[in-house]
Amino acid sequence: MMRKNVIVIGMTQNGKSSFVQQILAYANESEMARKVAIGQGNIAETQTCSQYIVDVPLKTHKLRQIEGPEDMSETNGTHVTPLLDFDLDDVDEFKFAHDIEDSGEVLPLRLIDTPGLSDSGNTKASNSGLRVIDERHKLRILLTLQEVQQVHSICIVVRRDTNYGGDFQDLVKRMVSLLSFSVRSTAWNLQYHIIHTNIDIEDRASDICRERQHEFDKFGPAGAIHHFVDNTPDADFPLDVYFANHSLSLLFKALATTTPVNFSALHYAKSSEHVCNDRALANAVQRAKDHLTKEIQDSRERIAALKRDVTRCKSSAALNSKRVDEYKVKIKELDCDTHSEIDGGREEGWTETNMAGGGARLFSFTTTVPIGLVQKSHDGDGDWEGEIKTANTYQITLQPHWFHRAYGKVVLFAKKKDKHKARIESLNSQMTPLEKRWQQNLQEATEAASKISRLETQISDKERAIEALCHDSLLITKSGRSIPLSSHQKLVKYFTVDSPIAVATGYQLNAKVPWNMSSLNKLQKDNLKAIMDTEIMTANSEISNRKSSLIVLSIKLSIARGVKDVMAQLKDPPLGAAKLQSAMILLNMWKTMSENAGVAGLSELVSKMDGLNTDRGSWLLPTNLPENEELMQQIQEFSENVEALEQDLLKMNNSTFKALQQAIWVHEAAKVARNYLNPDDGLPVGAFVTLSRAAAKGLDEPYLTVFSELQDVIELEGIALDD
Repeated sequence: MMRKNVIVIGMTQNGKSSFVQQILAYANESEMARKVAIGQGNIAETQTCSQYIVDVPLKTHKLRQIEGPEDMSETNGTHVTPLLDFDLDDVDEFKFAHDIEDSGEVLPLRLIDTPGLSDSGNTKASNSGLRVIDERHKLRILLTLQEVQQVHSICIVVRRDTNYGGDFQDLVKRMVSLLSFSVRSTAWNLQYHIIHTNIDIEDRASDICRERQHEFDKFGPAGAIHHFVDNTPDADFPLDVYFANHSLSLLFKALATTTPVNFSALHYAKSSEHVCNDRALANAVQRAKDHLTKEIQDSRERIAALKRDVTRCKSSAALNSKRVDEYKVKIKELDCDTHSEIDGGREEGWTETNMAGGGARLFSFTTTVPIGLVQKSHDGDGDWEGEIKTANTYQITLQPHWFHRAYGKVVLFAKKKDKHKARIESLNSQMTPLEKRWQQNLQEATEAASKISRLETQISDKERAIEALCHDSLLITKSGRSIPLSSHQKLVKYFTVDSPIAVATGYQLNAKVPWNMSSLNKLQKDNLKAIMDTEIMTANSEISNRKSSLIVLSIKLSIARGVKDVMAQLKDPPLGAAKLQSAMILLNMWKTMSENAGVAGLSELVSKMDGLNTDRGSWLLPTNLPENEELMQQIQEFSENVEALEQDLLKMNNSTFKALQQAIWVHEAAKVARNYLNPDDGLPVGAFVTLSRAAAKGLDEPYLTVFSELQDVIELEGIALDD
């Protein structure tokens, strides 16, 4: 017979694991049954999907009437079959024996015990940590189903006192839809068995079984088969034992006839919180696209205006450049070393001498410009005398000969740049503003062109950002109401947390929302950077301390286990003086090490063993059996104390390791949160949604919610769902 894969599901603390344990015990797998975890509180004991391979013998259970009224017997002789409900007073008149007929056949089973799908009495606490765990459990169930690929039956375990209220009904529908939705059309072929637990003989004698079945069928899966199981039958009461085993045997016979349903292509149904986060992420993506599109439009309008500015500036620059060139030509003509006649620098005329003498002519000039060149000439009989020249003055005398006439001519020249200095300065003063305006036009045109280039680069970046946003939008919307496990098996764990950041991580969204869409200003971001830096430093210190503690605890555990091994040798017979002496040497060595390592309690325990030395070796002689027994009792007590100490150290070690892990998550989350605050980068869309929600709630530090959710995501990265 094909092995039947049976999934056991139900609410937390409804007896799933107890039911599995009962089946294993029925199959005489007592050792396997002891390994099944059974919770006592309101926290699910089964945190993973545990599988149990077992071959269940197919038996028929009967009651044999020993004493009682004849009208309670049936036609098949003394065997009776009590109905589902009966009169307990009538049954009290009977005496029964429980007979078992073994068919010789077995039912090969693979039982899959799943975590509880909800916390007790708190199925609507959407913000509860247990609700988060439930989503992870739901995913674990689906991953297990995908592993086994075929399922023959689903057992929904319901405790007798479970209230069929709205919360419970909603939960059962979630259980069924989890499987139905996951396998789509074939799910309707699934066979459901409703296992009512904690049903005792008094319940069977009342109408409660029939009533609970009738009420359950109103909202439960169609065609479900109900079974009423007593988890703890009274072994001394045959009727109890009969009903407990008979109910199981009927279940096994039903399971033997089931056909498999294929679970190879599963889908993870989104929770309502997931759908809400999808909408929020999609809305944020659309807002970012609209925001960037508007910025691109504004940038293009700005580019058009800047291009007009460039044209205007270049036109003005060309005009001013032309005028500057004209001035430069004029200045160049004047600002040179070429000589030019000085205005008022020319004098000429005749002079003569006579009997009275005289006749000398003085040529004298005073100029406003430096005298560069002097041209003088004379005609007739005479000589030039007494030439005196300074920068701005010149004089010379023409002395005619006696009784002769002489003609003299003096012309003064100056360099053009000296002569036209004032004009040059005037031209320069007129040209300088034009030159400045020309340079300013060129600079404005260059700056405008640079702005255009930057804006075009920004537009390209924003267009790529919009492409990324469109890609992310498609990732969100194309998933619909479920996630195929085949393509998202490594990422679907992020969908188990009610967190936009986690969901965005699951979708692998890479787009970022511009920081200017957020409510944080630069000062707030700088303050948050300081807060994150403090978190990083604190976490670093915590990590260092916890690592040191783990090293110390590791040493202490090694010492405790060393002592434990010594005590195990002492408990292993035969116990002789030599063994005791050797053990005491080792114990005292461990005692010294424990004192050095500061193992509280261990050195005190070893000290109590100091009396067990070779001087008391007579205790080990056969003639002193009472004393020997006392010694062995002390060794046993000491061993138990050491084992208790080891367990305490293990708990401390586990607690310290968890604290270390938490510190690492905080450290990594703080680093990521700080990097998000970089103004050059955008804010990831998941973080933007979280920040917006927190700000809308009026939280004093909304960004710290981002930091908190990042810790959840980093924690998920370190969680294997099959652990």
